[in-house]
Amino acid sequence: MTPFWPDGKQVDVQASGESPLTFRWNRRRHRVQDVSARWRIHTGWWTDAEVWRDYWEVTTDTGLLCVLFRDLLSGTWFLERVYE
Repeated sequence: MTPFWPDGKQVDVQASGESPLTFRWNRRRHRVQDVSARWRIHTGWWTDAEVWRDYWEVTTDTGLLCVLFRDLLSGTWFLERVYE
């Protein structure tokens, strides 16, 4: 089963510019080795429920394939999915 959190689980990310370099999850630091996809969504701007995010599908030095996103309105990083 692939864990999926639509609203994300907040994670501590170290980034270089816009790109994530490392993040902490499950009491462990994970270093980004490869970015396989990147995309941006901006929706709901016409309502009070605006969503503006940058998404990153990454693999890590610990063997994770996961999706991180940065909420561009708050600057906060989240883990959305971990593929198992």
